[in-house]
Amino acid sequence: MNIEDIIPGNSYACMYKDLNGVDCLAVIHTRDTTQRMVEIEDTNTGLMMTMSYDDVHSVDTVEYKADL
Repeated sequence: MNIEDIIPGNSYACMYKDLNGVDCLAVIHTRDTTQRMVEIEDTNTGLMMTMSYDDVHSVDTVEYKADL
């Protein structure tokens, strides 16, 4: 799925490369279609980042489940 195809109000995740070139998983929080930027939260560290559309890939839907 392309980041341009995401529907506002739905939940999505993506992959990005960290500074070491390792693929990391993040949840997409906001998207700026004018500037082609996304605000993402790394699922391991909780770090919030703003990245270019070009720096994220493998966008897919997210389904949240409560911890049991």
